[in-house]
Amino acid sequence: MSTQPITSLLLSTFTSSFHRATTHPFLQLAGQGKISKKVLSEWLSQDRLYAQAYLRFIGLLLSKVVIPPRNPDSSRLHEPTTEQRIFDILVDALTNIQRELRFFESVAEEFGLDLTALPREDEGWSVFGPNSVTRAYIDLFMSSGSPGSSLLEGMCVLWATEYCYLRAWQYAKEQMEQRGGDPSSKEDADGGALRLKFIPNWTCCEFEDFVVKLRDVVDEMGGRIKGAEEGERERGKCLGWWKQVLWAEERFWPVVEA
Repeated sequence: MSTQPITSLLLSTFTSSFHRATTHPFLQLAGQGKISKKVLSEWLSQDRLYAQAYLRFIGLLLSKVVIPPRNPDSSRLHEPTTEQRIFDILVDALTNIQRELRFFESVAEEFGLDLTALPREDEGWSVFGPNSVTRAYIDLFMSSGSPGSSLLEGMCVLWATEYCYLRAWQYAKEQMEQRGGDPSSKEDADGGALRLKFIPNWTCCEFEDFVVKLRDVVDEMGGRIKGAEEGERERGKCLGWWKQVLWAEERFWPVVEA
């Protein structure tokens, strides 16, 4: 069985898909201040639906965590077990997404964004809801969090989505920093919402630390699998989820012309 950490294994596969998902033209224009309020509203309204599905996904993962009793004679009594760390990370994820949903509301109000904007491909519909890619992401969450999937599979999906999101917005930040000067919000097509609020929020040190904690616990879980056959089977499943996440991530960004 491979001794390579599971997240390293994932990152070494489907690299072209990962690149496309995290350097999308939408992100380039977002960093350059060229995304209109209309396009940003369309994307943000779907991201908010994604966040609501994320809440249910975390709940499914929490239901799988079993924290074993500690041995009072253990020399490592005060060190958190892997299960305790998973539990803490998932609780943090719930807290973070609750804060995120409130953040969406406050920024939308400040900059005049519409959190119920219909996607351009769905303009014929009169009822707001998830578009096809958001629906695919919701299904991905529900499937990887279902009783038929292991906790490791679900945690891999969680890490994969968060890591891709972080790297994507770090790319947008690089584009923003390359603009040079100190543009005022009047020069931004969205009034400055991305430059002043969203990009700093999605590239902050706290978010990066959270993603690192996720990576570490996923690798720890992968390293605890007993048996070469079981290990290869679980890694194969995680690779399958990784491929699905990259497919959805690349298509989740709105179509724009850079």
